[in-house]
Amino acid sequence: MKKTLDFIWTYLKDWKNILAHTFMGLLILAIGFYLPVKPVYRIILMVLIIVLNTIRMKRSESKSSANEEEN
Repeated sequence: MKKTLDFIWTYLKDWKNILAHTFMGLLILAIGFYLPVKPVYRIILMVLIIVLNTIRMKRSESKSSANEEEN
């Protein structure tokens, strides 16, 4: 449980994740005014953002650990 909470806290502190979620939220809001989007598609989009950001964070973490090993 502690490991999960630590991961969520790290995920929420990452500025790239905040930027991606803000951008997508604004995009959904703007599109919603002109082209209504069903809630299920909004949920799918947010899940995709979380998955892609998690993959990006893991890749970034492995690259930084590889760079530390080289030094």
